[in-house]
Amino acid sequence: MTQEKRNAVFAFGGLLAVGIYILACSSSPSFSPDDTKVLYPAFDPVTGIFGMSVYDRETRRSETSFLLATYARDNDTNTPATPALVRGQWLANGKDIVIACFGPGGTNNEGSVTLTVVPYAAHRPVKTLVLECASEDAGAFFIASPLCVVGDSFLYRSKRGQLVRVDLQTFALVRHQFEDAKGEVILYPTPDGKGVFYLEQNDAQDQGIIFGRLNPEGFSRTPLMTVTNCLEGEIRIAYDREGKTLVFLAADGGKVGLNVWRDGRVAFSRSVDTHSQKLSFGNAVLAASGKSVLASFAKTAGTNATSYGLMEIPFSQAPPREVTLIKQEPAGDDSGVGYFQAAVSHDGKTAALASTYLGCDEGGIRPEDCALFLVDLSDPGWKVTKVPIPAFKAKPSKQK
Repeated sequence: MTQEKRNAVFAFGGLLAVGIYILACSSSPSFSPDDTKVLYPAFDPVTGIFGMSVYDRETRRSETSFLLATYARDNDTNTPATPALVRGQWLANGKDIVIACFGPGGTNNEGSVTLTVVPYAAHRPVKTLVLECASEDAGAFFIASPLCVVGDSFLYRSKRGQLVRVDLQTFALVRHQFEDAKGEVILYPTPDGKGVFYLEQNDAQDQGIIFGRLNPEGFSRTPLMTVTNCLEGEIRIAYDREGKTLVFLAADGGKVGLNVWRDGRVAFSRSVDTHSQKLSFGNAVLAASGKSVLASFAKTAGTNATSYGLMEIPFSQAPPREVTLIKQEPAGDDSGVGYFQAAVSHDGKTAALASTYLGCDEGGIRPEDCALFLVDLSDPGWKVTKVPIPAFKAKPSKQK
């Protein structure tokens, strides 16, 4: 994945109309409903193609579940062009996985969205749906939005103000246009996967951001709270499953701020001392206790090094807790932190992060740092399990 592709993705990642950047969850791993398995992005060591693998926490083994290679139009090379981002999510039945990606194609070469339902450990057909994008922006909207899976339905933004709901059993489509929306609508799945939240930014900048619940069947929206005084900088959000707590975590250069909203008002605010280091966040997840937020991060100290890891920021003035998982020397470009995201198990005891996309560029992290990291949040020392992701080694071309 090139830096240009990353920039194109992030350009559509947030509510840019008011200079606020609210990144949706893009590439975090996914725990199975019983927490025994972790779905995560990985390379195929033979072809170098991006795909998805499943790590079995009981056997401590990984296996590849999905690979996808696509060729751009008029591609005359012998190297497949892979999608910019391959993402996956367990379905609630614990037996199927849905894979979503955007790649080249389409009648007008605007790209296409591919959804694949993969039965895990079952002898049933693999089902694939390819949707042509109607506009140049559709792919960027799709990539920058979280995977929103509710039951057997998959929802995504196809263009401004329009949602598409896909039945993952029949692949039947329903499109809905928000005629009454006053700004962009971004969807977020509830932590338990049983509902959908939304953020709606009013085009009138002084009207604030609406956080509410979306009915995935009829697309009706129920506002829960309106945020009127947002933090500045690149913002990540976290929330509980009831929608009563909404957390804004913002990084603006060397400044970090946190606001906790409960029942429509600010319940707590704090800043974080970065010790003169530049700090950026990949995503944020509310801790199981509801008393802190977990966030993946990239921290840069001058040109010496960039470190990637997991941080916990309490809803108090206590100092944050963190663990460094990767250290890149000399310092690299930290914009890839948006692809280094954390997921928390359903029991709240384990965090999972995959560095797959940090290692896909030349000059990226070291091959030995390309891994799935499991952090034991119940362990006082935050014990880390590192599952290596085999790197692709290109074979030398044959001389004619």
